[in-house]
Amino acid sequence: MHYYGNETIMSLEQVLRLKPSEVRILEWVRTYEFLENSYGVDESVPYFLDIRCEAEGVRIRKNRITEFPDFVCEAERLFPNVEEGLSVFHQWAEEILQQIEKS
Repeated sequence: MHYYGNETIMSLEQVLRLKPSEVRILEWVRTYEFLENSYGVDESVPYFLDIRCEAEGVRIRKNRITEFPDFVCEAERLFPNVEEGLSVFHQWAEEILQQIEKS
């Protein structure tokens, strides 16, 4: 886990254990653009996610990396509370991990 300004960066595995209270405290979490393989080498991941507490609610985004560091937002949703947003955030993280395992 790393902190950059008001942003916390975690691995996909770490965000799967993220709790609503932690999101409220951290306010803005995103996943790494890299994932360590079984040999201990970082490989690029095609997506990164972020979840952010805003005045309107909790915004989550699924971003596809085009050519690092460039990316496009493929999905964005706004939820009234952290619990609902975190549920979809976890689902997206699991989908990315499954996609990586298949390739």
